[in-house]
Amino acid sequence: MKQLLLYVQDPHALKNWSQATDLTKKILYTLDIDQAEYSTDSALLLVQLPESETEQQKIETMIRHGFTVILFSNMPSPQEGVQWFQKGIKGYLNTFAQTERINQAVETVLAGNIWLGQGVMQSLIQAVSNPVNRKDTSWKEQLSDREIETAESVLLGKTNQEIAELMHISERTVKAHMHSILEKLEAKDRLNLVIKLQNWPN
Repeated sequence: MKQLLLYVQDPHALKNWSQATDLTKKILYTLDIDQAEYSTDSALLLVQLPESETEQQKIETMIRHGFTVILFSNMPSPQEGVQWFQKGIKGYLNTFAQTERINQAVETVLAGNIWLGQGVMQSLIQAVSNPVNRKDTSWKEQLSDREIETAESVLLGKTNQEIAELMHISERTVKAHMHSILEKLEAKDRLNLVIKLQNWPN
């Protein structure tokens, strides 16, 4: 069973983190982790982003050594999130996120997926979206007209709300279209869908 290793300086955040899941937890007082004591297979690190560059480098070292890291930021931003996902973190949240959200993030990461906030997701999609590269559109043959319209809007980095307004439908209908698109094109999530369509056929 996974053990959560918590590195957090804020006492209010610590309380939320501690109550988030039923998994065994241990508080870390340093980011100098003894790999002999903690296995990369059994430990999941929840880390509050430190201000010190030296401490931030220690997080990068842990990621390189194979530790799974969910990063918490006092002032999360899409730019910061994208930067850290490129370094290898598996989740990115506000330091003061509610216990339910932290629990969802932990479960998502333990299931082998990544946990992204909406803003980070949009930034990543826009970063990988390049209309010039999308030459093969045979994926459209598998979708209905409305699903094609939805997928093309996703490729432009639009949110569900923006797609709903654009297509004059409810957000719930957009979610239904998205579910169907992901299923038909065998994509895990929104970002995976964009990458898949960028490199179609794959």
